Amino acid sequence: MARYLKNLSFLIGVVILSIMFAMLFISFFHTPYDVTAMDLAHKLERPSGEHLLGTDQFGRDILSRVMKGIEVSFLIGLTAVASGLLLGLAIGSVSGYFGGKLDEAVMKVIDTLMAFPGVLLAMMLIAVFGNGLLNTMTALSVMAIPRFARIARSGYMEYRDSDFVKAERIRGAGSFRIMYLHILPNIMSELVATASLSFASAIMAEAGLSYLGLGMQPPSPSLGIMLSEAQDYMLRAPWYVLIPTVTIALLVIAFNLIGDGLQEVSGGER
Repeated sequence: MARYLKNLSFLIGVVILSIMFAMLFISFFHTPYDVTAMDLAHKLERPSGEHLLGTDQFGRDILSRVMKGIEVSFLIGLTAVASGLLLGLAIGSVSGYFGGKLDEAVMKVIDTLMAFPGVLLAMMLIAVFGNGLLNTMTALSVMAIPRFARIARSGYMEYRDSDFVKAERIRGAGSFRIMYLHILPNIMSELVATASLSFASAIMAEAGLSYLGLGMQPPSPSLGIMLSEAQDYMLRAPWYVLIPTVTIALLVIAFNLIGDGLQEVSGGER
């Protein structure tokens, strides 16, 4: 951890993410106002002592909605990355370790999925199964699988014929033990870096889908929905557009910086 914290990209990313995580943690227990409560008498108010980030077109407190929007982004990002990592690792490890016809068949499927832009693939899945939180998480999870599968496959292909693996085979270790107790720890740094970058992609994709009306639906406090609603008031209430935009940008930048830092440190160690 000391080596990682000496990396400027990683450190800046952690600082930004810590601020966002603090807002997320507080939102579980308290928000200044009810995120769906309307107060038309105070709509589109500028930031003030009463409403620190102002109000939207329905008089709802923007700070409260941003806090809950961060919560939604983290929930969707965590679910998409965790599902993509587990399924991608399972597929990539089997494909890379055993190789042969199985590897060829699996990689044809993975290459087919990767031929589609991630957001387009998610849009296709949502168009089939419908909008909503669950379907958005499912679509983004499917979108994340190919990246993890390819990373895992390349790692297992690199180590499957190494000396320590041959030694374990001589000792009588089974394939499952070799794959997940001996090879997996050697590729964890690449998987963690990929997870950080995939988290940023999932947040951006969710915001984009919600902006287009294909992800979360109003009155859910998604950052993408907030941005979509704010565009009609860009000249009258510019802070309303700026706040969700900056929040999305900071989340994406934080995870990208952490991912870059992880790759730089792990690459330097090699």
